[in-house]
Amino acid sequence: MSLQTLAAERGLQLTVASNPQSMAWTLSRHIADALADAIGQRGIARLAVSGGRSPEAFLRCLDEQPVDWAQVAITLVDERWVPESDAASNAGMLRRCMPSALAKATWLPLFRGASPSLDASLVEQAIAPWLPLDVVVLGMGNDGHCASLFPGQDNLEKLLSTGGKVLCAPSQAPDLSPRITLTGAVLRTARLQLLAISGEDKNATLCRAFSAPTEQMPVAAFLTPPLQVFYSSDY
Repeated sequence: MSLQTLAAERGLQLTVASNPQSMAWTLSRHIADALADAIGQRGIARLAVSGGRSPEAFLRCLDEQPVDWAQVAITLVDERWVPESDAASNAGMLRRCMPSALAKATWLPLFRGASPSLDASLVEQAIAPWLPLDVVVLGMGNDGHCASLFPGQDNLEKLLSTGGKVLCAPSQAPDLSPRITLTGAVLRTARLQLLAISGEDKNATLCRAFSAPTEQMPVAAFLTPPLQVFYSSDY
């Protein structure tokens, strides 16, 4: 079945863009509107975004949106356990893509430099008062992982649960590099949950996830309302 059919059957809103730049602008405007609504209703908006290379285009577009960034708190969905100066740092990427926003917004880094476990504990204490987050922007790997929640990971079911007590946890990528990740208790309880993917390979992966067990494809745990999917067939 097509992604359109699977999303409709699950009650998910799907936005299909004609090209990556169109998706970047559409997604950034959608997020900006949601942040403005949150600020209007509660005086502050709380946003968590994904790292890697794929989000760079929409993050640059988001930085240009007319958002009152002084009233926004921003964090990452997950992070490689490296300092911001490292080329692999998601925080470093975010600063390069959203310099205007981060100059004004409240910033909650995941990497603290103690250890993955200690850093996760510190982040957990800091993020608890933020919940529920207003907007979460997720990506997905070709193996079906989401954030740094990987297939076959220890305690994956608990880490994906919306009712779990752990909000932030140490993790390990398939290449054994250490990471820190927010959990389902944070990501799956956000008011607005967005999944952005590009390319036919990611389309095929996501289609498989609709019928896959979460231990094999963690993104499957997120495929319920209020998730909204943004897709472009081109990279």
